[in-house]
Amino acid sequence: MFRIKICGVKTGDDVDQIARSGADAVGLNFFPKSIRYLRPESSDAQQISNFAGELSITRVGVVVNQTLQELESLISTVTLDAIQLHGDEPAETATQWTKLGLPVIRAIKLPTGELAPNTIEEKCESWLDAGCHPLFDADAGTAHGGSGKTLHWQSIRSWSEKNPGQPFTLAGGLHSGNLLAALEQSGAKSVDTASGAEEPRGQKNENKIKQFVDAFNRQLTP
Repeated sequence: MFRIKICGVKTGDDVDQIARSGADAVGLNFFPKSIRYLRPESSDAQQISNFAGELSITRVGVVVNQTLQELESLISTVTLDAIQLHGDEPAETATQWTKLGLPVIRAIKLPTGELAPNTIEEKCESWLDAGCHPLFDADAGTAHGGSGKTLHWQSIRSWSEKNPGQPFTLAGGLHSGNLLAALEQSGAKSVDTASGAEEPRGQKNENKIKQFVDAFNRQLTP
């Protein structure tokens, strides 16, 4: 899917900084209540998408509780490479989203404490069966993300070991200071951050982006 996704980009400068850092995906946030909201109908949204495409950056549209028709309209308005469902979409609807013709990332929102592999499996099963890619994030309630809370990374590893070969993305309060520990303890090969690449909150920061990517790449250094 991708190695490093920087979510909540709002400007072409954000995309340029992300591309130069070595990250390979951006998240375009289409949730109106988010500080990182990008209005789909704005010229900025398509310009940012086009620029990211020119730089071979994967473009992920992040949505919350949209209908299938609303998503179809979004896809026809902004060019995207994948959709990320980050709301309360019920597992019973898992198969309908794949009809959009784009890869579907499903945010699996988990409590922050220790979890049994079966607990995580129950939340994932229907989405995995439908061919969706799981992204593990800390449950932020009605805010639907951005809590800055981290998950119990060893629990993620335990689940992963029971599902060998199943790719997943780790999110939830990741930043350059805790990323190495998160990768080592969870076994994640794909990560996602928003606030970990910002200063102040809601505004991407070139140094923070570079530090995050550098921390990820350090895991590859013997």
